[in-house]
Amino acid sequence: MRLEDLDFAKLRAFQLVATHGTLAAAATQLGLTIPAISAKLKRLDEVIGVPLFRRMPNGLALTAAGENFLRDLSPFLADAERLFGAVKTEAARSQETGQVSVAIGGDYTSYFVPRMQDFLAAYPRVELSMRVARRSDSLAALQAGTTDLCMGVFPRLPHGIVAKVVARTTMALVTRKGDTEENGRLIIAPRGSAIRQLLRGSGFFEGRSNVLECPTCQTAIDLVASGAGQAIVHTICARREDKAELNIEELGERHGKMQLVIAYKRGARLSRAAQALFDHVAG
Repeated sequence: MRLEDLDFAKLRAFQLVATHGTLAAAATQLGLTIPAISAKLKRLDEVIGVPLFRRMPNGLALTAAGENFLRDLSPFLADAERLFGAVKTEAARSQETGQVSVAIGGDYTSYFVPRMQDFLAAYPRVELSMRVARRSDSLAALQAGTTDLCMGVFPRLPHGIVAKVVARTTMALVTRKGDTEENGRLIIAPRGSAIRQLLRGSGFFEGRSNVLECPTCQTAIDLVASGAGQAIVHTICARREDKAELNIEELGERHGKMQLVIAYKRGARLSRAAQALFDHVAG
């Protein structure tokens, strides 16, 4: 048997007949005539050198060689279909055009931007407009229809906004190595009531009269590195740090968990490019 004597048409015809037991089913699915399917099976028998089917009163049945061949052939054809599908999808992506506008919270760019970079690599002709904005401004732009998608942490979503969770993060305590003061300044980020509500009752506010609120986790971490105090930040933000002088302790779910989401306006007709970005980030 020579490999060049085989082709996918013969192999697919064999798989369909083996699965359905009749030539007619294979002919219908492949858009061929029954004699054409029969000819392909006959040629396949000749190439392989052994019969793959035996005729039965009500159809065809696999021989022992046919059963073995089907077992080994099926994963090969499945891999081939995935390969052809991937090539077709990649070709379609490279031709996709359009514009997408995104608003993203400053603290979460390190999580979302690499995913958007992957999207731009897959869709090189799509124009992406991104702005870093406060949570309220992002949601307002989404409701007004001036931005397609919002990414970040939104503890409360206004009516008409739909969001999909793409990641979850606990909180982490960041301290400077060598610092022993336990009840000094506490730095929390991002600034706002959401973090306070998460940490209320955890004991971190007890005995601390000096609480500093920061706009971003990165600012809080930089303040810790300068000796300004201890900080509570999102674990997902703290993990990207490689400062040797810092200790990072994940606090666990009992101290709260926040969700990173990608959101859009309910009922909005996302362009194909915007839908592709949503699927890419959310997937």
